Amino acid sequence: MTEKSKKTDAHHHDRTTHNKANLNRIRRIQGQLNKLAQVIEADEKTCSERVIQARAIEKGMTSLINHLVTCHIENTIKYQLEHEPEEAREEITQLVKLLNR
Repeated sequence: MTEKSKKTDAHHHDRTTHNKANLNRIRRIQGQLNKLAQVIEADEKTCSERVIQARAIEKGMTSLINHLVTCHIENTIKYQLEHEPEEAREEITQLVKLLNR
């Protein structure tokens, strides 16, 4: 068994748990987007209420991004810090760039 496959096996359960949570977040966001689209198509609710719904979607996206970053840290960067510090540094730099876009 190679070092990389050991890493994958060791973190598979954690990653599976993260994936389930992320898919639940995505489905919730999709439901919120669909509801907002229905409200707009039916010309229902006030503009303020629509903005409130859109902000809830935005917060859901922020939560999803935070969770994805946490998963990346726990499943990739943590391993790299122990075994491949230069790759970890590069991953962290890339992650910071992604978050600041």
